Amino acid sequence: MMELQRPAALLTAVILMVVCSTAEPDDVKLVGGSSRCAGTVKVFHTGEWRSVTAVQWSIKEAAVVCRQLDCGSAVAAPRRSSGGPERPWSVQIECEGSESALRECRSYYNRHIWYRAEVICSAVGLTCSEPADVRMVGGSSRCAGNVEMFNSGEWRKVISDEWPMRAAAVVCRQLDCGSVASATNKKSAMDMSRRSVGVKCTGSESALRECWNTYDSGFQLEVICSDVKLVDGSSRCAGTVMLYDKKWRTVEGNAWSMKDAAVVCRQLDCGSAVAVTNKNLEMTTSEDDVRISCSGSESGLKECAVHDISWSLSSAGVICSGLLEQPTISLSTTIRGSRDNQEPEVVRGDSFTITCSTQPQYPGGSFHLKLPWNNRSHTETAVNHSASFLFPTADDSHQGNYSCVYQNQVSFQTENYRVTEGQWPNIKWSHGSFIHNFTSESEPLSLIVTAFSRAEDQKDVE
Repeated sequence: MMELQRPAALLTAVILMVVCSTAEPDDVKLVGGSSRCAGTVKVFHTGEWRSVTAVQWSIKEAAVVCRQLDCGSAVAAPRRSSGGPERPWSVQIECEGSESALRECRSYYNRHIWYRAEVICSAVGLTCSEPADVRMVGGSSRCAGNVEMFNSGEWRKVISDEWPMRAAAVVCRQLDCGSVASATNKKSAMDMSRRSVGVKCTGSESALRECWNTYDSGFQLEVICSDVKLVDGSSRCAGTVMLYDKKWRTVEGNAWSMKDAAVVCRQLDCGSAVAVTNKNLEMTTSEDDVRISCSGSESGLKECAVHDISWSLSSAGVICSGLLEQPTISLSTTIRGSRDNQEPEVVRGDSFTITCSTQPQYPGGSFHLKLPWNNRSHTETAVNHSASFLFPTADDSHQGNYSCVYQNQVSFQTENYRVTEGQWPNIKWSHGSFIHNFTSESEPLSLIVTAFSRAEDQKDVE
């Protein structure tokens, strides 16, 4: 059995709740749940079953529990208040996440249990009153992938209409996966062995079965849901942080750090964190607030330590480097007719124009056109969110890759912000406007310079 040491100081502890499945080891069991694979974790030590507690409970410990019980991978490790202190001298466990059993982790005695940590494994069984008829497959988690619906006794791929975001909103809502991060109609290969279900949704339905049935369009709905979103900002990559856990919850901002913000930006695919913000709130009691503490390496906020709190003085916010939408790049040339070569091309000696443009997020800014020779670039001020670069005479030196870099200095009106790490409670916040230079680069445009003449062009057209 595991060796236990008393910590130098008594720590606040946490009861673990795990949901998993299959054969039980002789030193770990789950009790009080809906099945033998759901409940509070107990470990057998010195002749009795003891509760497992944790202060820094995270997805790492949850992963070991699920692995030991042969329950797949850990999906989430949320915490819940236990309502007060429970029996002392339980066990605190800290894992790296790669262990095959809890006994291989670091362990200590601990006393007062104020919070209960819960684990959801990927092999969890259904606990709702009716069978689930929607799932996502082929993604990184149960909240991402190709949408399938159980229909007429089999799982069928879901085909969306021209408004995939509406159907995606219903899917994320039905699976309790938060809000839509992305939704696309992906061209699917013809598979006569599998039937499909076409749906047309308004976006307000509580389940996909409530949407209208449509004809198969040949496109499959692919959805990514997110349990984190940024609100009240000027971009999807800046704003106040909200965490979804059965409902959208405010993240407390006093101890909010750059490490925490880095996880949010990574999870939302918004680059890196350039600043953290907080907004002062009136002190009120609420069950909707959480305090989060991350190491900075987690892939999502729910892998961090998440604590329920009953009050908050401020809300946490973040500004990510991926604030600007990706610009587009296009070519205008005099070539006419149809060519076998699908790459953008221009005739040697002719003029051509490359245009850079972006979505109207912020006024002003400038475009830098990166050229294929000598790491040089041309710069033009953005006018109506675009800029054009004229090349009067094409020659062989113009062949190669071009890209547009959009740059803009953006000012944020914030109550408090900081750009460096700090240690609670000695955290210093700056006040007033936060100003930062943001950049975003387009996909490359590969240009071919050809000797194809106008006379040959006209002959091909005739």
